Amino acid sequence: MRRTLVFFLLAVFSVLSLAQTEIRDFPQGKTEMVWVLTGFGPAQELRLAVEGLPEGRFRVSLGLSLEGTAPELSALGFFGAPLLVQAMGSQALDLSVLSVLVRRREALAVGERYALPGGEFFVREKGEIAGVLCLIGEFRPADRPETLIDVALSLGDPVYFLPLLRVRERGRTTFEMVLVEYRRP
Repeated sequence: MRRTLVFFLLAVFSVLSLAQTEIRDFPQGKTEMVWVLTGFGPAQELRLAVEGLPEGRFRVSLGLSLEGTAPELSALGFFGAPLLVQAMGSQALDLSVLSVLVRRREALAVGERYALPGGEFFVREKGEIAGVLCLIGEFRPADRPETLIDVALSLGDPVYFLPLLRVRERGRTTFEMVLVEYRRP
């Protein structure tokens, strides 16, 4: 039980570290976002709505849905645990370095390579994901040469989590979190 609790707490930290926008950056009205997560157990759908209210207040709604067989769903548990387990991506993969990219995304240029603590980030292109203009690139951890992490960073629209996070190990996708819907006020 204690080991599960420690793993759960590490997973919570990992999810929170992937936030790329502060709540205060969302406009008045309702911004709705939907991600699909795959790679561990049944696919999941994460829905997040941020509603900017008068007087600098916000209302946030978070929903998770997943579909699978009774044994699959029972093994994963409910109340957000499946999302948090998946957010860890691959075993012992430190995603905290991506926060440097999030903070400096406006300074990144297509075709350039950037040295980061623990690896290198290459900016492949600008493109749209669910209608959101993004900078899309790949991070190669120095200590895991068989791992490639595809990352997309929103360049304008407030998107709370990364629009794309895909972990590939030895050419096989082991985890993917991709923004599939985005609605602005």
